[in-house]
Amino acid sequence: MIFGCGLMIHFSYLWSDKAAWSLIISSVNTSAWEIYKPFGLVYINWIIIELSYLRPSLLHFVCSKLIGMYVLCAAVMSFSMLFHFLPALFSEYTVYAAGGMGIILAQFVGYRLYNSKLKCENFCVPLIVSLMAMIFLIIILTFYPPKWGVFYDFVGGFYGRVLNY
Repeated sequence: MIFGCGLMIHFSYLWSDKAAWSLIISSVNTSAWEIYKPFGLVYINWIIIELSYLRPSLLHFVCSKLIGMYVLCAAVMSFSMLFHFLPALFSEYTVYAAGGMGIILAQFVGYRLYNSKLKCENFCVPLIVSLMAMIFLIIILTFYPPKWGVFYDFVGGFYGRVLNY
């Protein structure tokens, strides 16, 4: 479910004929950062859906799922960069595999943390603050990406959104 919705949002930039509204939520290129954006957005929405349906212990659930979201970010970035630096493995489909593997790891970590006796809610404030920072960075770094490897589109050979080039 998360993977399918993430793929739909990933392609919404192209499907909407590069509409301005789709810049924030979809991938504008095949950089590791842009691959993470749609999957991260869907994962956040999935947390909200699970929260409203399951009605779990709020603080413990949200904190465990947010840690899972950061695992998703790290996994997608790591897998995407690995595929970019090993050109023999890179294809259009490997970036989607990075999203799928990230979602599997994120769900696994979030589930295990929620069912464990670890007190992840002790980190509630830093997790919420870092979530707000990540949302802010997703908006800003789409339009003004730094010249770092995770923002480089190896297919197109540029940084940031396609409209600049």
